Amino acid sequence: MPDRYTYPGTEVLINIPGYRDQALLDLAEKDLAEIGLARLRVHPIPGHFNLPHLQAIHRRLVGDLYEWAGEIRTTDTQAMGTGVPYCRPEFIQEFAREVFAGIAKDKLLAGLDHDAFTGRLAHHWGELTALHPFRDGNTRSQSAFFDQLARQAGWRIDWARLDLDRVKDARILAVSRSSERLRDELAPAITALSRPAGA
Repeated sequence: MPDRYTYPGTEVLINIPGYRDQALLDLAEKDLAEIGLARLRVHPIPGHFNLPHLQAIHRRLVGDLYEWAGEIRTTDTQAMGTGVPYCRPEFIQEFAREVFAGIAKDKLLAGLDHDAFTGRLAHHWGELTALHPFRDGNTRSQSAFFDQLARQAGWRIDWARLDLDRVKDARILAVSRSSERLRDELAPAITALSRPAGA
């Protein structure tokens, strides 16, 4: 079935600059995302840690590359090389309500000790990974989302201490089985802030 997001006959996503070479597109996306993530740490997007908030983060990160930035995908997708499917498009809105209601029920992870915070963060990240609401750019958007959530709850994620490939594998495992490995990957990189961000 043709993918409306890609150039005909290719797997390259249709993009605003018009790159037809996947390597060039990957490089542009990486550069823009790194700049966007750095800016978001300094000037986070206000929001309620719900789907519109995540959509706004996604638009900020990839809006210069993709016209559909921030829009819910309309095609099926799966974790590349794993066969693990993500949420079907027709169920994204319904599942999103459950995912973000869970985060709200956990009071945005505020008031938890290190073990409890890390465990709940891993659980919700696994759920959001399964949701996978965008055609591309999910990992970076989720990283920015949870970085902001962690800071508001009084914790810091030291991304330099994480093996991102291992975290990616653990996130996929959280979709198909359990979030325990993701919790274990995240735990050493999570430290307490002297006070919650914005306090």
